[in-house]
Amino acid sequence: MHYKQIIFLILLTSLGLKAQSFYVLTDVKNYQPLVITEAKEFEVFNEDIKALMKANALELDVNTTGSPSRVLAFLVNKFSLGDTLGVRVTLELGEYVRRQKSEEEVFAISYLKEKSFVYHKEELEDDLADTIEELLEAFTVQHKEDNKQLSANKKIVRHETFDEDMGYENDYYRALKKAKEEGKKLMLFMTTAYCPWCRKLENRILSQIHIDKKIKVHHVPVMLNYDKKAFPENLAKSNVVPTLYIINAKTQKIEETFVGFSARNMFLNYLEHSDDK
Repeated sequence: MHYKQIIFLILLTSLGLKAQSFYVLTDVKNYQPLVITEAKEFEVFNEDIKALMKANALELDVNTTGSPSRVLAFLVNKFSLGDTLGVRVTLELGEYVRRQKSEEEVFAISYLKEKSFVYHKEELEDDLADTIEELLEAFTVQHKEDNKQLSANKKIVRHETFDEDMGYENDYYRALKKAKEEGKKLMLFMTTAYCPWCRKLENRILSQIHIDKKIKVHHVPVMLNYDKKAFPENLAKSNVVPTLYIINAKTQKIEETFVGFSARNMFLNYLEHSDDK
C-alpha cells in the first residue's frame, strides 16, 4: 500500500475514535429510514441500503411505517485528503426535541457515528457494504444496551432445548407434513451444537417474540443438526452453519437460502415482505 494511503487510513481511524458516548437511544421506537448520497455512482446502492435499514429495524422492533418525525439517515459522500480520495459514511438519527423550559422544538442530531475508507472504484461495493453493516451493528448494540426493556420481548432460550422452548419441529418429514396441512412453507434452521454464530442467531434474532410471530404466520419452523444428516441430500449443499432455508412444502424446492449470521438482515428483509409472497 502507498505510504500516503497508510497515513490517510491512520488519520481516518483517529477521527473515528472520537468519543460519541453522550448519544442515547432510549425509547427510540420509530424512525423513517433515509439514504442520502452525494455522487451518482453511489445512488445504485440506495435501495439495498434502505432494505438493510428496514431489516435492522425489524430486529430492534422499531416501527418504520407512517411518517415519523424521527429520521435515521445514511449519508454517503466523497472527500479528498491531499491527492487521495476517500468515502465517508455517516449514520445519523435526527429528531425534534423540546428545549429546556421552552415549548419550542428544534430538529437535532441525537446520534451520530461515521466511518471512512479509501476510495477504490473496483472495491467500492464491498467496502461500502462492510461499512454500512458495521455502522448498523454498532447502532443495534447501543440501542439494545440503552433499551434494557427489549429483553422482555424475547424468550430466554438454551440451545439444548431451543426447539422445545420456541415451538420448533425437530423432524424434517414431520415438519414437512405439518406445513402441507397448514398451507405454509417450511423454514429450516440448520445448526450444530458447537457453532457460536448459531447461538447468536438463536439468542439475538429467532427468540425475539415479534420475529417469532412473523415467522410462524407463513412458515412451520424446524431445527435440525447438520451433523446428524437427517434431511434430504439437497440440503447438504451448504456446510456452513447457521443456514436458514425457506422451502416450498409441496415441491420441497428451496426458495430462499440465508447462509451465516451475517445474512440475518437479508432474512429479516425477506420476513418483512413475506406477506407479499
